[in-house]
Amino acid sequence: MVETIFDTLNAKAALFAVGEFLEMSGLDIPVFVSGTLVDQSGRTLSGQTGEAFYASIRHAKPMCVGLNCALGASHMVPFVERLSNCV
Repeated sequence: MVETIFDTLNAKAALFAVGEFLEMSGLDIPVFVSGTLVDQSGRTLSGQTGEAFYASIRHAKPMCVGLNCALGASHMVPFVERLSNCV
């Protein structure tokens, strides 16, 4: 699981490393990704929306992509709904 990602470049680097390891080891296991939105604007620390975050990492074909509850569960609802429309 690549989790608590607030910088998409870090997520992409981690996903590349996971992909390389899985290929080298011959393992076939699912990859999960969890991003972090830092404020009510619904953006990551590097300024991406949840939808843009997903677009940036979907090439890695994660089994699931989610958002952690940094803002509190009730405040996350609109952002999770928008992300669910992309997937």
